[in-house]
Order: sequence, then structure tokens, then C-alpha cells
Amino acid sequence: MKKTQQKNSKDETTPWMKWAYVGIAVIVAVAMVGSYLAPMFGSSQKAQAGDVAQVGYTIRNGDGRPLVTTNPDLLSSEYAKGNMVFLTSNLEMLVGGQASSEDVAPVPILYPETNGTVGFGLLGFETNAIAAALVGMQPGETKTIKLDYGTDDLDINLSAEEANGIDLNFTQMGVGDLFLREFMISSGIPVGGENNMTPTLRFWEVADKTDDSMLVTCRYSSAEITLNAISG
Repeated sequence: MKKTQQKNSKDETTPWMKWAYVGIAVIVAVAMVGSYLAPMFGSSQKAQAGDVAQVGYTIRNGDGRPLVTTNPDLLSSEYAKGNMVFLTSNLEMLVGGQASSEDVAPVPILYPETNGTVGFGLLGFETNAIAAALVGMQPGETKTIKLDYGTDDLDINLSAEEANGIDLNFTQMGVGDLFLREFMISSGIPVGGENNMTPTLRFWEVADKTDDSMLVTCRYSSAEITLNAISG
């Protein structure tokens, strides 16, 4: 009798336990899938005007070449091609914030090492475009924006003498060539040794050239921005 009761007890409980294990497994699986799909279907926080944003970015010229970035991997790949690129830390800015277009923000350059003596000159035109594009973005989202400089073309015409005077080889330089110069918002490229502002560097490009002069510009085409984090 005792044996029969024990056998019946085991036979009655085993199917129930099997279904219990299956039920637990399904619950765990659903929970795991839900955690993966939550960012895709959930209502993630969106950046609103006035939030403080941490922003990764890459600024490119009209040919798509990166000039300044927060991406170390991109930096390495460009240096392998022989292209110079500035590496900076992330930007911290107000979402939707607007500065004067004449402002120049000296962003510290991490590589090449400058010992803090000079920064990359991010113009008000560019910071305003980035800040405006952040509105409505979610953390982790990336978008590419066009940079608009309004009626300020940021072009400067240099004579052959002026170009050679700031260590540019007028004879050898051609359209599309890039070079680095300090940027002074009040006078463009300093050709006479002006030294009344904190220096910031920008990449300049030869936009046009004649026999005795060349047109140079420091306008850029686009910025790829990634919203890394936001705080109210």
C-alpha cells in the first residue's frame, strides 16, 4: 500500500511540475525579450529646449572628409590615410540654445596634443545648428545636419604676397587644398601678426585661385551629431 501511494503521488505531481517549469521559462523569456524591445517601442526621454546635452560630433567639409571629431576610431582611420583630424571631447550645450553668430567657442583639442595653448574654433553658426537639431532627439540617436552660415560666406581673398606672408606656398597650393590657421572673428586670417584674442584653429580650404590671388574659406558642409546623454 505504501509503495502504491508513493508511486501515485509522484505520477500526479510530475506533470504539474513540468508545466510549472515551462511557465517560468516562458515568463523569463518574455521578460528578456521585453527588456531588449523596450528601447525600440518604449517612450524614451526626448531632449527638450533648456536641457543640458552631452553631444558627440563629427564635422566634415564639402568632400565628406572629417575635420574634427569625438570618435577615436574615425581619427585612427583618417590618420592611416594620411589625413589630419582634430580629436576633441564631447560638447556640453543647452538644447535649443542660441548664441551670437559671431561667438567662437575654443573647444579643447585632445589630439594632436596642444597642451591647452589653442583650441578648435567652433563658430556660433555651428553651435546654433547643433543645439537646434538636438530638440526631440533621444539618447543614443544620431543625425546628420547641414551647416548654414547665412549671409556670412567666411571667404577671404589673399594675394600671392599675403599667402606667402603667412607661410602658405602660393605656387604649390591648389583648389581643394586644406591648411590650418588661427581664426580671429574680427579680422579673419591674421596676416599682420594681430594677437589680441585667444587663438583658435580652423581648417581652411582653397576655394578658388587665379594667377595672383586665391580665395580661401573656413565654411564646413555638415555635422554628424549623437546625443549621448541629457539632463534637465
